[in-house]
Amino acid sequence: MYRTRMYDYLHHGLTVDKFIKEFTNQWKHDREDHSFDPRFPRLIDRLFTSCDCYCEDPKGEFELSEMELKKEIQLLTYLWWGHY
Repeated sequence: MYRTRMYDYLHHGLTVDKFIKEFTNQWKHDREDHSFDPRFPRLIDRLFTSCDCYCEDPKGEFELSEMELKKEIQLLTYLWWGHY
C-alpha cells in the first residue's frame, strides 16, 4: 500500500494533500503492526515526520516545501525498493 501511494504521488499526479491524508491514515492503522520487516517502520516513521513538516509556504527551518517532500519520498522509495 505504501509503495503504491508513494508511486502514485511521484508519477501519477496524486496531490500532496491527498497523499499526506492517505499516508497518515495508513500509518496510524499500521504503526502497532509488528509483522513488517523491523527496518520498515523506521522508514515509514521518517516519512511520517517529513509529511508532518510539509508546509505549502515554508518559512521555518523545519518546514518542508512540496519539492523537498517529494525528494524525501524519492530517496526513501529508492532506499527500500531500489527505484522511484
